[in-house]
Order: sequence, then C-alpha cells, then structure tokens
Amino acid sequence: MLKSLRSFGLAILPQAAAIAVTMFLGFVLVAAIADEPLLAYRELLFANFDSRSNFALFINRATPIALIAVGIVFAFRAGVFNVGGEGQLYLGAMAATVVALFLSDLPGAMLLPLCLLGGILAGGIWGWIPAVLKVRLAVDEVVSTLMLNFVALLFTSYLVNHPLRDPEAYGALSRKVPESVWLPSIPGLPNASMGFVAAVILAIISWIVLFRTSWGAEVRAAGTNIRFAEAIGTPGGRRVIEAMFVAGAFAGLAGALYVLGIGHRFEQNFSPAYGLVALTVALLARVHPIGALLTSLYYALMLNGAAYMQIATDVPRSLVVLLTGLLVLFMTVRLRPPRVVG
Repeated sequence: MLKSLRSFGLAILPQAAAIAVTMFLGFVLVAAIADEPLLAYRELLFANFDSRSNFALFINRATPIALIAVGIVFAFRAGVFNVGGEGQLYLGAMAATVVALFLSDLPGAMLLPLCLLGGILAGGIWGWIPAVLKVRLAVDEVVSTLMLNFVALLFTSYLVNHPLRDPEAYGALSRKVPESVWLPSIPGLPNASMGFVAAVILAIISWIVLFRTSWGAEVRAAGTNIRFAEAIGTPGGRRVIEAMFVAGAFAGLAGALYVLGIGHRFEQNFSPAYGLVALTVALLARVHPIGALLTSLYYALMLNGAAYMQIATDVPRSLVVLLTGLLVLFMTVRLRPPRVVG
C-alpha cells in the first residue's frame, strides 16, 4: 500500500508542477490587468471556502466532473477515446427523471434505486453502442461518440420541451421529481449533495478494480494492444465494450445524481460542458481514477472561483479558460535531454 502511494505521489509530481507554473503565470497576467491582483486571486482560490453555501456549490460542481472523468479513465485504459460523456450525462439525467415521474406512486425506498439504475443503464447503453461499432465494425469511436452526443442532446431537448415540460416553469424544465427521491445533503453542509460521497467511493473502487483485479488487468492489456491481448487468450474486444459501458454508466450516474441531488428536475442546459471538462480532467490526471478525483476538485475550484473573482474585481471569468489552455499545454510538455551534435 505504501509503495502504491509513493508511486502515485511520484506520478502526480509533473501535474502538480504544471499547475504551480500555470497559477504563477496567471497571477502575472492578473497583476498586469487588474487594480487589485491579490484580491482577484484570493477570490479565485479561496472564495469557495468563505461560507458553507459556497463550499456546497463547489462540492456540487465537482461531483459530475469527477464521476464522468473516472468513467472516461476506464475508456482510456481500454484504448478508447470517449468524447461522448456529455450525451451519456444527459441521457442518464433524463432517464432518472422519466423513472421518477412515471413511477411516482412508488415509495421512495424503491423509487430511488430505480432512478439511479435508470440513469446508469441509459448512460451505459450510450457508451456501449460506439464500443460495439468500434470492435465489430471498426468505426472510429471519436466520430461515433461525438455524433451520439448530438442525438442525446436533441432527444432530451424534445422530451423536456414537450411531454415532460413543466407548464408552470419558465424555460425548458421538466416537472419536479418527487421529494421522496431527493438525495440528502452531506451532514453539516446544507445543499451539498451526497452524490459527492458516492463519487469519492467510486473513485477508490475504480482504482482497486483497474489495478488490483484480473478484469482491470485485461482491460489495460486490451488498451495497450488488443491484438496481442487476444492472441494470449484475453477477450480484448469484450473488455473494450465492457469498459465503455462502465464509462457511460458513470456519466449516466452523474446525470441521475444531478437530478436527484441538485436540480430535482431535468433542465435543458444544466451542464456547462461537463463532458468536455471531464475529458480534460481525465487526460490531466494521467488516466488515473484517484488523480481524476483530485483534478476534478481543482477544476471545480477554478470554475466557481472565476465567478467570485469577476464579481469582486474587474478580472473576467474567461481568465480561467486561458489558464486551462496553459495547463493543458504544460501537461503535454515532455522535457528531453539535449542532443549531442558531433
């Protein structure tokens, strides 16, 4: 265990260094354009901890990012570049909403797990489809997952604007789900959904599954070289499909937890590109589930802190977009020894 922790610590040193350099350059930029750079950076980094309500918003923002990112780790480990997290998220949220509204007469103890299962299955199936297309028909997964995003977004848009729309609400919102399936708050943190606790537990379980089980070893073998894996008897194609189902299931669960723990209804534009952010998070975390959880917290801190910074100072929240670009750039840098000429 200590050896694993040491290896993980060494593995995240480059990420930590990249974040430190990015934040330093960001401060230099803020100092050049703002009258109060210290206040701006203070709001960016620490306003999330000013009150319990701010901290609850931070936790709620991190939850879907973390869940989708951990799911994407499974896909990446299987050698699949899954860019379909957004569609899987939306279908999971819609499935949980549909189950909650149409089975509202059931007691909460029965309805809640059904809602979660609906979200998991909807997202999982949306991840399973491009995996089957890739393994059986050699269809490029980037294209298929991207296109399925549009299908999911348009389909859920139709449902929330027509059969499920709340006529008393302004905008494209579904009717509220029954209170019996609302997730409780984290003790001591009103309005902070228990979904975050689920995200932490699932990140730890995912680490164990990927690196301490034979199934995880087979997934990683298939991701490294599927032909070699199958040549030595590993069902590589099946493991790729299963890993993509798991990735979609995580995103679908994120959508279900958003509806049940935060929004309490389906909203047409509830996601500020969580799927794309989670994709970046998984890559920056070096496709490690625990790293994905920690990087999700960093991203959530920056996204929420940018809003507080813009309110308190004259620094626009778009600064975070610039910092994100710099971070991605630094994370892709690989230092190499100079070549000796002669």
